Amino acid sequence: MPPRPPKGTRWGGRAKGTPNKVNQSIREAIQMAFEQAGGVEYLVRLAQEDPKTFVPLLIKTMPPEPKAQEENGLNIRIDLT
Repeated sequence: MPPRPPKGTRWGGRAKGTPNKVNQSIREAIQMAFEQAGGVEYLVRLAQEDPKTFVPLLIKTMPPEPKAQEENGLNIRIDLT
């Protein structure tokens, strides 16, 4: 019997970095539905007619705000990660 690999070693499954096929097919279906609904024109109409639905969608696509941290009194370091 071969020796056991160290604890935490992966045993099968997808290789690291391989996209999930289900997620990929869902993204493709959403993209197709978006195009059939009118694409950008649909989003413009949604923003005008239903901002309560559009604004959360917009917020999810924006990059996160930088985090400011105070160090030693008056020094401020801004972490952009």
